[in-house]
Amino acid sequence: MEYFQWDEANRAHIARHDVTPQEVEEVLIGGVIELDVQHAEEEIRFLWIGEALRGRILVVVFTERDHLIRPITAYDPDPYLKRRYLQEKGATQ
Repeated sequence: MEYFQWDEANRAHIARHDVTPQEVEEVLIGGVIELDVQHAEEEIRFLWIGEALRGRILVVVFTERDHLIRPITAYDPDPYLKRRYLQEKGATQ
């Protein structure tokens, strides 16, 4: 079953941040912390932070389209967000 909506546009966008589609999917499937919800261009965008399988922490921005998760972008967090994620993750373990 397909859960993610990928095309050349969103693959290229995350590639500019040296992020792979696999890393994005790993973050979204794993444990995440919701950072924000934004209303943009007639859709809701979610900002989550989480960890890929190899330990890379990423911020992922995505929306839902046609009952699929459509990643918009993903990037390494700034030091504050990384520290916040690690602290919150540690508090839940």
